[in-house]
Amino acid sequence: MPIRPLADGDDLRLNEVFADAPTPAAHMARSLFRPSADAPLLRSVLAEVVPGVPVGAAAIAESPLHPFRAWVNVEVAAEERGHGLGRELFEAVSAETAGTPLEGLDLRARVEAGSDGEKFAEALGFSPLTTTRVIKVPAGALPPSGGGRAEDLEIVSTGSVKLTKAFLEWYIAVNRNDAVAPLTIGQVSQAFLSEAAGAHGAAMLMSDSAAAGSGDAGSGSAAASGLSAFAVSYAREADPAAVGGAQDASANLPGEGEEEPATELILGSIFETREDVAGATAEEFDAAVSDAELLLARLSVDADVVIEVTSGMPVVSALADRLLAAGQASELYRYETLTGPPADSV
Repeated sequence: MPIRPLADGDDLRLNEVFADAPTPAAHMARSLFRPSADAPLLRSVLAEVVPGVPVGAAAIAESPLHPFRAWVNVEVAAEERGHGLGRELFEAVSAETAGTPLEGLDLRARVEAGSDGEKFAEALGFSPLTTTRVIKVPAGALPPSGGGRAEDLEIVSTGSVKLTKAFLEWYIAVNRNDAVAPLTIGQVSQAFLSEAAGAHGAAMLMSDSAAAGSGDAGSGSAAASGLSAFAVSYAREADPAAVGGAQDASANLPGEGEEEPATELILGSIFETREDVAGATAEEFDAAVSDAELLLARLSVDADVVIEVTSGMPVVSALADRLLAAGQASELYRYETLTGPPADSV
């Protein structure tokens, strides 16, 4: 079947051929189906049965926040699957990366758990990297408690230097298996905590044994400053600018079409920045989970909350497990991020 570079207008033709994207991650991945470009770096191809009638596409794009792997997306119309077209598209778009910084990079794909896309990626030699769950906590499901801990909660500007430093430290830690690019405080602010990224509110919780006191100019790690957990909320209309940025930054979480959209949070535990997480005592780990739960409870009193939890976040994962088991939360989506070598290595 003829395969050619993707051109202007092909994305609209593909929308007419493909069924509606089943998940927000699939919708985000389809945004890569646009003409090849050098800034940001992207290569794309399209298969068509006859001119003007596309049946599949593939794209590979740089991942600014995680530059040691590139994002890949391959999709074929339902009626054309099972005949090898997906592999042809994958090999064709990989060939298009020759002579660019994308050439030779390991690849990364995010797919719905248990989907045909996951099976296809595994057939290409991809293997699991990270599991992501998107969970929803209804308003008031977690009664605000903490008895006297009100003084430990601090509502801060998303421009807070203390928050930005803590976010950077945490983000690097929870992405240990998918290394983060060297980032400045300014880059972190722009990618995650700016108006352009959709950030519109933040809160920090100090540990029970150490109240805030170091201020935004404090030095040292977030843990040393007494910070236990933080949360950043995002506007539904957020549109992160960088290719792959929305997937890297985990912005634009789903709200399932409710009249009043759920508040979307990135919830981080500073405990997750520890190098010796596995060696921590049960008491230390339980205290970290309790602090994350307390912060989540305070922020979900009046509004539904949606959080994204990855397998690199042990504390928030344990909290999610607890809430799901107790019926205080529901799982909206489960994704697998898979990693694999370029096509010429398969």
